[in-house]
Amino acid sequence: MKLLTKGTAQNGHPVFMRKCYCLLGFLAAALLFSCNDSDTKGQKLGADLHIPDSVEINLKDPQKEKTQEKKKRIFMTFDDGPNLGTRNLLTILKEEQVPATMFLIGLHTKASPEQKLMWEQLQTFPGIELFNHSYSHAWRNRFTGFYKNPDSVISDFNRAQAMMMLKEPIARTPGRNAWRIDSISRTDLLKNKSVIDSLQRKGGYVLIGWDLEWQFNHKNSQALQSPDQLMAQVDHLFASNKTLKPDNLVILAHDQMWKSSADSLKLHEFIRKLKAKPGYELAVITEYPGVKEALVNQKRF
Repeated sequence: MKLLTKGTAQNGHPVFMRKCYCLLGFLAAALLFSCNDSDTKGQKLGADLHIPDSVEINLKDPQKEKTQEKKKRIFMTFDDGPNLGTRNLLTILKEEQVPATMFLIGLHTKASPEQKLMWEQLQTFPGIELFNHSYSHAWRNRFTGFYKNPDSVISDFNRAQAMMMLKEPIARTPGRNAWRIDSISRTDLLKNKSVIDSLQRKGGYVLIGWDLEWQFNHKNSQALQSPDQLMAQVDHLFASNKTLKPDNLVILAHDQMWKSSADSLKLHEFIRKLKAKPGYELAVITEYPGVKEALVNQKRF
């Protein structure tokens, strides 16, 4: 007891208290080392990870992308205007808000007060393109004689081009399904090939034909195919890859087909069917493959 008392008096603390403090110091050191080591390991584990302050997430709709990739373009084209059905045609295009291309006859722009008025409206109508369909429509449908002389054919188109002050040398031959877009050359009647070649090479015109015609009765101008029948033809041509350019289809119709309200409703219905197809879209003819490139290469205009 004396030794213990002496030791206590000399050190100020009991022996067991010193041991306790030693043990507590050891534990504190171990804990500090453990924390430092944990931080070091955490830094090592995250050293190769570059975590940005914000992450942009682009959520894409696979179904929508798939639909966009498979878009097929349809070019609605109308010949022979300004004509008896032009007024109704413009009303339909405005109501449906769809683009279209019109191939006009120079003679028709001044043939009557109604046609003259329609011509004035056509020049400022939004969403349509206006191009050349000759001045006289092959001397008023005298096709055999018209296509015998290349110079007279070119002269007829040039007269219409100047009269209507058309900016681009895009045209459609009357009564003939002919294509001339740089390397694309197709003529339905081979006997007229050389004359139509001259219209491109000498005249400087880019010629647009068609893949499908919405036919009409030439006695009363009424449409022959129903909207459902025409839609089935469109689907078939795409499915069988029978268009001149894959995934692109040009439809030919005529202004005079829409002079009656019954036939106008058919055009309404057909356009709505096209718009309801997620894989289809309507476009103007300058968007047809190769047309813009062909215009650049034409030197006369």
